[in-house]
Amino acid sequence: MITAQRITTASADSLQDINKLLLQLRRNPSEPLGTEQDLNDIVTDKNVIFIAVQDGEKIIGMATAYLAQKFGKKTGFVEDVVVDETYRGQGLGQKVMEVLIQQAKNAGASQLYLTSGPDRITAQKLYLRIGFKKRETDVFKLVL
Repeated sequence: MITAQRITTASADSLQDINKLLLQLRRNPSEPLGTEQDLNDIVTDKNVIFIAVQDGEKIIGMATAYLAQKFGKKTGFVEDVVVDETYRGQGLGQKVMEVLIQQAKNAGASQLYLTSGPDRITAQKLYLRIGFKKRETDVFKLVL
């Protein structure tokens, strides 16, 4: 049975599934993968919402929202939205995003932001379909 839910505990098996998904998502396969400490920090942080799509115990999709309290509002930043390539086309990306959005609303977020690579056309169509609006902006990155 395939389910989508918030994950609040870490396990080594979960980390293995998550790292497999991260390799499918990342453009640079030499980027470091997640550690058990990363996963534990994420699932136990009250300002992080980690949603996993699971087929039984196996994580086959995920999305994460990092919440930040700003002046007058709480904002979420969505990262690492991915469904395993063998499960794509079944509506699981929409399912994980719907659960993530509801959890963010429940946590008091009034808006969510996400970025998506220009080659992720199917994902971008999903984001538009569920209500995200494309913004004209430039993204800057500083590696520390």
